[in-house]
Amino acid sequence: MDRKLVQEIRKNVTGIVLPGEPLARHTTYRVGGKAGVLVCPRDADDAAHIYSFVKREGVACTVIGGGSNVIAPDEGIDGVVIKTMSASARIFFLGGGRVRADAGVPFLDLVRATSARGLSGLEPLAGIPGTVGGAVVMNAGTRDVDTAQLLSRVDVLTIPGRRRTLATAECAFGYRRSVFSGTGWFILGAEFKLGRGYAIASMRMIDAFLKERGSRYPLDLPSAGSVFRRPHGDYAGRLIEEAGCKGMRVGDAEVSGLHANFIVNRGAARASDIMALISAIRARVFEKSGVYLELEQIPIS
Repeated sequence: MDRKLVQEIRKNVTGIVLPGEPLARHTTYRVGGKAGVLVCPRDADDAAHIYSFVKREGVACTVIGGGSNVIAPDEGIDGVVIKTMSASARIFFLGGGRVRADAGVPFLDLVRATSARGLSGLEPLAGIPGTVGGAVVMNAGTRDVDTAQLLSRVDVLTIPGRRRTLATAECAFGYRRSVFSGTGWFILGAEFKLGRGYAIASMRMIDAFLKERGSRYPLDLPSAGSVFRRPHGDYAGRLIEEAGCKGMRVGDAEVSGLHANFIVNRGAARASDIMALISAIRARVFEKSGVYLELEQIPIS
């Protein structure tokens, strides 16, 4: 990337600026080539500033949260990649069960922080990887609850640089989707409305959910969570297993033997291996059941 532009970016952000940074260091699959420049803003205000600057300059911009649920290309990404996850991202307790979190807050941090304050509702989402912003974009959830069910509003920055606050009803939430997919709007933060609870009981619930997740999913190897969306009236994992795909492998990308709707990186997988394996799974499942699996993970470019 042009050195002068990198210098200007450094002037417009108080976070970390890394030219030529390998995305494999910042994605949970551990795949991806170099970014033109990777920017890690300090908090929501810092993120808004750099996003507005990049848009004004007409520079290509890609946003990731914690690097989960995405497949970064082997050839890398030109332009600016903004990674919002930050240890400096803020949580605000507003009273009356209302909590606002910057988009870059790790979701588990939010779950633990609210539970410690005696606020209940987010516990079933304890195992959701990534950030608050990512959970909002994907309406992340479990069989117990979706993110949208606990949201009251979302703060966004539109492409022209205007800040807007959207009520939940304006966000077109559905199963693992929202209005934010593909709009180019930058999520700054979200407000949740939670109930009263008991901190000790909530912490025990969190531990139980995390323990269950650890027993059901291959968390010991790099992955990006569920590969495919749940088809209507069925489960992607069941269809994949029934089609004989468990253990199927392309390079070091492998269908997990523990949960068939996970692809894991056995060590040296490339994004192209993962995408080829996705295509092979889809073909087998369609041949066996007539169901075309819809991708939940997002190939970025």
